[in-house]
Amino acid sequence: MMHEAETIWKPEYSVGVDEIDAQHRYLFELWQMLVSIRDQEGNRRSRRQAILSLLDYIDLHFTTEEAYYREHPRFADHQRIHREFVARVQGFEQDLENDRLDMHAMVDFLRDWLIDHIVHTDIRFFNDMRQIGANGS
Repeated sequence: MMHEAETIWKPEYSVGVDEIDAQHRYLFELWQMLVSIRDQEGNRRSRRQAILSLLDYIDLHFTTEEAYYREHPRFADHQRIHREFVARVQGFEQDLENDRLDMHAMVDFLRDWLIDHIVHTDIRFFNDMRQIGANGS
């Protein structure tokens, strides 16, 4: 398992679109903010604000990202994956409200999901869209 200090933006996470890469980097910054408050017991307000900030930003990011590949044949599948992730993060926020949130499990899930989704889904989708664009012109 990776250590938090190693989980920073890496060139191999680039999708080849500056706007999206910048947003992905910011998602990692939000993740690192959650790591920094993970062990602060009794700091529900900071934890809640961090989760709400993440939810706000992923809404912006997914809207931006989806605009790039709306014409992709599997657009609906990718959009569904995004919606499932949003629901999962909303569940973390609800768990926090009900004193059931495992911050360590949440932070690990977010790190693993972000890296896996960028590397195995986003990069493929953006590569496909470049191919579609090249073949369509």
